[in-house]
Amino acid sequence: MLNWLHNMITSYIETPAAPPVFVVDRSQLRVLTGKQKTGLFKAASKRKRIFVVDDEVSIADSLTEILCDNGYDAVAFYNGDAAVDSVQTLCPDCAIVDVIMPRRNGVETVLAIRERCPATRILLFSGQAGTADILEEARAKGHQFELLPKPIHPDVLLKKLAGVKKT
Repeated sequence: MLNWLHNMITSYIETPAAPPVFVVDRSQLRVLTGKQKTGLFKAASKRKRIFVVDDEVSIADSLTEILCDNGYDAVAFYNGDAAVDSVQTLCPDCAIVDVIMPRRNGVETVLAIRERCPATRILLFSGQAGTADILEEARAKGHQFELLPKPIHPDVLLKKLAGVKKT
């Protein structure tokens, strides 16, 4: 299994076409590239689709696993660009996005997601002091977001998500 994963990653690095998405499916790890990414979620699924976006891989993966274990179709993205690229083919019901990330911060990420997917519920989360300036700038431009603390207890997150409507 690890050799296969190593070969897939090495292959991508040597010939990048589209960034791969790693999906944890309880029993297996799958690498999806290019057009395969459109199959991240089953179109007829009654489960709510959640994007978890955080540059801290362990946090993104942990939240994704918790959500999958609790009846959601969740996928982790480790930067805002990857999440924005994915909404070109499928809109999530909710996006949970870290505010402080390199290159494209969380507010820039969710604004791009909202542009393509206006019905997507946005939850920002952060544990850093620099968040206030970024959110204040967004509010000055008329944008409002729900902000959750980081780290967040899984029960608190699940209660927040209980009201997410299927789009």
